[in-house]
Amino acid sequence: MIPILFALLQEGAVVAEDATQPKACVAPDGTVYVAMIRGGDIAVAASRDKGKSFGAPVTAINGRGRIRGGKQRGPRIGVDEKGNLAVTSPACFDETEFRKRYPTSELWLVRSSDGAKSWTKPIQVNEVSKKAPESLHWMAVAPDGIAHVAWLDNRRGGREQRVFYSRVAGEKPGANVALTEAVCECCAPGLAVDGKGNPVLVVRGWAKRNREVIVTRSTDGGRTFPPAKRVNAGETNVDN
Repeated sequence: MIPILFALLQEGAVVAEDATQPKACVAPDGTVYVAMIRGGDIAVAASRDKGKSFGAPVTAINGRGRIRGGKQRGPRIGVDEKGNLAVTSPACFDETEFRKRYPTSELWLVRSSDGAKSWTKPIQVNEVSKKAPESLHWMAVAPDGIAHVAWLDNRRGGREQRVFYSRVAGEKPGANVALTEAVCECCAPGLAVDGKGNPVLVVRGWAKRNREVIVTRSTDGGRTFPPAKRVNAGETNVDN
């Protein structure tokens, strides 16, 4: 495998060997954290010199060597104003399920309050198991440490995917809430949080000829969302 590199302007640093699908975040003190799939587990490496060099990756989620990822299916990482970290990733821990040709993963979250040196036990974010087969998700951390997570889910039956959302305070996931109707089954949602802790969700629509862009934004820290609306008015005629 190609080593994961972190680019700092014109410089570059090796983060880890034999790793894939990196995601990075930067803490308020300038520490750079990179989450990755490494050896079938989720690991996080930290740079205390603002990206010039990285320490050895520490396992955040022990996937028993089975986490493989895929397009847009790697881990996500975020940090709050105090430097506390959260990492999410799909993983399958069900032995019966894992023996299937295409096992369905669940969505897990872990936290670290000591700079990625140690991690909490994984907690499952999606309330209904085996209903997020695509494992496509996004996570963002608010300044107060609330983790906002959105993912594709088909618990309502049929092939159509919907975007579900959970507001995770500490190690307790909030209720799963459906934010959209049918969306593209192969596109991960986008999620960001503003300085006040309000999340905004962007997702690609289902219509094959249009691929509309759908948005909804919470103004109360993710407790409620208005109905999602399409933002691109014209027809795209894009089917890919």
